[in-house]
Amino acid sequence: MVNITTKLVKKLQSAKFLLVLDRFYKATMLKISTKVIEVQNFLEIERQNNKSIGFVPTMGALHKGHLSLIRRSRSENDCTIASVFVNPTQFNDPSDFDKYPRTIQKDTEMLREAGCSILFLPSESEIYPDSALKSINFSPGPIAEVLEGAHRPGHFAGVAAVVKRLLDIVQPHRAYFGLKDYQQFLVIKKLQQFYQIPTQIIGCETLREQDGLAMSSRNSLLSALDRPKAVFLHQMLQKAFNQIMGGNIDFQSIINSILLDFEENGNFKLDYFDICSANSLQKVVNPEKEDLIICVAAFLGKVRLIDNLIIKR
Repeated sequence: MVNITTKLVKKLQSAKFLLVLDRFYKATMLKISTKVIEVQNFLEIERQNNKSIGFVPTMGALHKGHLSLIRRSRSENDCTIASVFVNPTQFNDPSDFDKYPRTIQKDTEMLREAGCSILFLPSESEIYPDSALKSINFSPGPIAEVLEGAHRPGHFAGVAAVVKRLLDIVQPHRAYFGLKDYQQFLVIKKLQQFYQIPTQIIGCETLREQDGLAMSSRNSLLSALDRPKAVFLHQMLQKAFNQIMGGNIDFQSIINSILLDFEENGNFKLDYFDICSANSLQKVVNPEKEDLIICVAAFLGKVRLIDNLIIKR
């Protein structure tokens, strides 16, 4: 009996040692670079060694949702690069840019633990050495004119320019984006098609907190009093989702009911709540056959939150 116990302890100790060793190995592998040329030189060596490259572009203030993109990339590629760059050209409100959360030390440690290969931390002058790079000759069309596009003029022009620039720098095999920013994902897909960029654009499922709130960098800006209130957005999405799945295709009546709920709640300044075609973000033509998306954007205090639920037919 003593001998069996001793062997078991040794196995557990060995497993613990391997876990510590694995964490240490990951922690020593994160390469950090602020220069475009350094990143490109490193990745060129990876490509010469037939390594596949996955890319997760972010604006920092990382959370578990971002780390899920890193894990997805690591599972599908030999090398994973993440960028942290708060892009000024996609903020139509300068004060929103100023107050966007910046937590680079925490972000770095999270990426180390997640096993990211490279962290690209460029300055604005590295991304835009020439002001001409801040805009590109690309129009996503009607898909960018509704929802976020209607409420944040110039936002998607800024998104398209910075994503094009980052993809040109990194030239990854695959790039990963969270579907909480669903409209952004569709715009980037169009960008990739327009410029025939040889990168696979992959959308990843939205991660949620235990109460249903979509994980977002902006959640960190919510006050302790407002944070519990924020789950109301998901509750309204779920209410509409349940009604549609229950057979109700009178979308305007569903929307009107939700608008009344927001009025009664009184905590939010609503930008929009809509039910759209998931492929075009336009009015639904065939509600029983089309993929649908239920979208919401609202201010809770001074913090603007967005969320969505997708219905696959």
